[in-house]
Amino acid sequence: MTIFKTICLLILTTASAVVCAQSKQEATLYPKGDINKKDANGKPDGMWLHSTAPRMGEGGTTEFGVYEHGNKAGIWYKLDGDGQLYAAETYRNNVLDGEVKYYENGRVTCIGYYRGLNPKYSHDTIYVTDPVSHKETKRIIPTERSTLKHGTWRFYDADNGRLVREEDYQVDELVYHKDYPMSKADSILYLKRESKMPHNRKKQYAPPPAKQVTYN
Repeated sequence: MTIFKTICLLILTTASAVVCAQSKQEATLYPKGDINKKDANGKPDGMWLHSTAPRMGEGGTTEFGVYEHGNKAGIWYKLDGDGQLYAAETYRNNVLDGEVKYYENGRVTCIGYYRGLNPKYSHDTIYVTDPVSHKETKRIIPTERSTLKHGTWRFYDADNGRLVREEDYQVDELVYHKDYPMSKADSILYLKRESKMPHNRKKQYAPPPAKQVTYN
């Protein structure tokens, strides 16, 4: 079974279930050892699925992806208690490293990039470029920081997918940003939509004549 097919099955059948309630389903859907398995040293290895039950007023969550001998690797998907995807994050060496995407109601609201630091060493080296002089310099970063925003981050309107802001980071420092104001066409559509909302209608609701009460 390919990872892609496994992911599809996980979304459709187990996204909103807790791990303790999945044993029977997993035994039916997957050959023994295909999911939530461990290596010879007892570390998670291969495709894994984690779920948390709702508690203290917060909905449960589910995440799934691949471990490489105890370390998260590649894309991990996160779903809320309703089974809606809200994050797709890339890992390497168990830290965020690479592209991440965040969603709201099934639509992308943010795409950004992290630079993971190698946890095998006390310090890691990152090359950065000065946004003005374009001169490249070397930065030595303590790996206890785990991961850093590094690259371009774009933010989108959840309703229409319009790009609203762009930010550039180098080792967690914001070096550039730009806002994209709503265009005239977008503004007209937005105002037209808002005018139709019940709280913005000029005419107040009136009951049918047969239901109206007179005091003559």
